[in-house]
Amino acid sequence: MDALDKFQHVVAASEYAAAILANLDTNDTQFVDLSPVPAEQARTFAGRGLCFIGVVGVVKGQPRVALAVELEERDISMLAQAFLAYMRKQARWVVPPDMHAN
Repeated sequence: MDALDKFQHVVAASEYAAAILANLDTNDTQFVDLSPVPAEQARTFAGRGLCFIGVVGVVKGQPRVALAVELEERDISMLAQAFLAYMRKQARWVVPPDMHAN
């Protein structure tokens, strides 16, 4: 499967999918709904040093990811936490609170 196919597969199988943009040096992340992005929002991405990391989707309630770059464990953890925070803000998706947190 080539790189484009893996991204298309995640997006096509997902009930919800978003592109992952991140500046791993600053832990700045932006999840972008794959519907059209307003131009004023898109203009801020380069100034923040964001680059394409991959796509993430929710397939039958489970996260699925296709990455364009290899990530270190700390980056994976940061992106997972950022994605959960992003999903909590989405009106059409509700992520239950982490019951393991104190």
